[in-house]
Formats: sequence, structure tokens, C-alpha cells
Amino acid sequence: MTDGPLFLVVTIRPRLDRRAEAEAQLQSMRRNTLQEPGCVFMHLVQSQDDPDSWVMLEMFRSRAAWDEHMAQAYNVEGNEILEGLLREPSELRLFDEK
Repeated sequence: MTDGPLFLVVTIRPRLDRRAEAEAQLQSMRRNTLQEPGCVFMHLVQSQDDPDSWVMLEMFRSRAAWDEHMAQAYNVEGNEILEGLLREPSELRLFDEK
């Protein structure tokens, strides 16, 4: 782990019958996150060949900034809401810059 920026790739598989709710929840969380000083970017993208799998691409200034993000009430509550909207738990991968 470095003191530099932290990149995240989060694979999200919404329930097909609750896609709109899942997207609305994720976009709400994204809007809040973009206001955080430690967030550099956060994009919700959809695969061209698998539109039922989404990816959140994120960059935070540091691991500490991401830890602070994860503790925000809107994020904790939002992730609890998301649990019922997803087919399976999200896959979270963390990356350091080379």
C-alpha cells in the first residue's frame, strides 16, 4: 500500500427486476461522494457486451480519504439499501498507481 492515490473498480450486478432502483441509489451515492474533498472521480459505467453488469470506477486521493468515504452515513445506509437490489455482493478491487 502506498500513500498515493487509491483506485477502485467495483463490479455491481443489479437484480434485473430492480435495475432502476439500483441505478437511482448508486447515482445518489455518487452525487454525494463527488462532494467529498478526497474523491477525485467516480463514474458508473455499463459494459457494452453485458449491460446487466455495471462497474463503478473510482479514484480517491489516498486510502485514508477512501476510509473516510466508507464511514459516511449516506454511504453506510446506501450500501445497506443496495444489498436488496443486487443479485450478489459487489466485487471490490483496490489498485495503487504504478
